[in-house]
Amino acid sequence: MYYVVIDIGCSDCGESSNVVGIFTDEELAREALKNYKIQHNLDKYGYDHEFEIYKIQKLDTIQHNGLENLIYTSSEGE
Repeated sequence: MYYVVIDIGCSDCGESSNVVGIFTDEELAREALKNYKIQHNLDKYGYDHEFEIYKIQKLDTIQHNGLENLIYTSSEGE
């Protein structure tokens, strides 16, 4: 199992998106996201970013049904 952490920036604001990382443990993925947000001051200044974590079964394959694999989204709160 893999956990993909994604930072979705604001295209209207010129804020870029980023794949934060791919992790083998959900807790590592959540901790990495927390550290990433602190390091880049993304909560402090209210930038228009959303964050998501997806659970995927295997690498080197196209992932379908993204919503079924979504385990965290910042738009739903912490």
